[in-house]
Amino acid sequence: MLRTALGRVFLAVVSLAVAFLLFRGQIADALIVRGDDLLIRNAYGAAEQRYARALWLSPDSAAAVDRLSFVALQLRTTKSLRAETALASNYLRSHPFDETILADRALCYLKLGDYRSAYRDFARVAILSHDPQQYAFAGWAARRSGNVKQAVAEWTRALEIHRGYKPAADALSLLGR
Repeated sequence: MLRTALGRVFLAVVSLAVAFLLFRGQIADALIVRGDDLLIRNAYGAAEQRYARALWLSPDSAAAVDRLSFVALQLRTTKSLRAETALASNYLRSHPFDETILADRALCYLKLGDYRSAYRDFARVAILSHDPQQYAFAGWAARRSGNVKQAVAEWTRALEIHRGYKPAADALSLLGR
């Protein structure tokens, strides 16, 4: 009888382990959904925990990294922003063309006052996406880092992509160009 009970426990443990391996992506997605629910309620700490668990279960989850960036930007603490830039950097090592995570990291760099790094990421996103908004962001980051010439080039490129793009046109007019 003891032998049968141990066999059942062993079978249950093996079944749970196999199910975990097979469904960890779905479990991670469920944690993200739960985190989103908590985020709506402004429970940033609890949401951050769910997103971190989702990322632990599924290290390639762009959604989890993106949500963690959002939480860091909402918290606006140096600690959370630095942790997020490190996390995004780690993710980008294996996904170097992920525009969303690059833009998220750039925003975190902006909040940290690291305008050169923000410029580098925004410029890369702009090239990947051909989005005038990203060129405009790159221009402002370049301007904040003291590189007016590069800022003008980025805003000009935004206008080449979208003639009359107001944010870029306004930025250039502020410089008298």
